[in-house]
Amino acid sequence: MNKLEKKAIRKLKKEFEKLSQENQDQAAFYIDRQGDKHYVWDFEIENRRFEWIYVYETGVIVKCAK
Repeated sequence: MNKLEKKAIRKLKKEFEKLSQENQDQAAFYIDRQGDKHYVWDFEIENRRFEWIYVYETGVIVKCAK
């Protein structure tokens, strides 16, 4: 795991911890995905699917709900 991946996971985890404890406990994670420019967390809470994308270049987390 390289330095950018570790930073992405750390930032995503910190953001995830802002959710209520109940939502954290209910979250069902899928396989993490990564590319040259981003790292993606894909998870589901209460039948709602979320994708959080950490963009390496800007350090921004983009949150998408499906």
